[in-house]
Amino acid sequence: MYLKEFITKMNTTKDIVRFYLELSLLTPIRKGKNYWFTDNEVESFQEIKNLQELGFSLKEICAIKELHDQSCGTKKQHEQNLRLIEEKIAENDAAIRELRHRKKALVALKKALKKLLIK
Repeated sequence: MYLKEFITKMNTTKDIVRFYLELSLLTPIRKGKNYWFTDNEVESFQEIKNLQELGFSLKEICAIKELHDQSCGTKKQHEQNLRLIEEKIAENDAAIRELRHRKKALVALKKALKKLLIK
């Protein structure tokens, strides 16, 4: 499929696709001046979106893809992916702690404001 059809199918924009092309996250076939997107690009795009939903940055996704392209299915790739996942879990744990701290402060503020309204 050509770019326009890919954009429609993936519910995305031309700018996002072009940016992913610049980062080599998508590597469609060139047909003259046009790109031809296959099921491989559809799968890659969906994987990019899945990784973003898990909190991975495009920089991290590029590193994952590079390692995949170099050492797919190897112990090295599995160890690297495990490390990245462990780091992401640690980041999420820190964010959860911060959100709990904020919530506690907001609840205290809410209590104080309610007391002022009762007076």
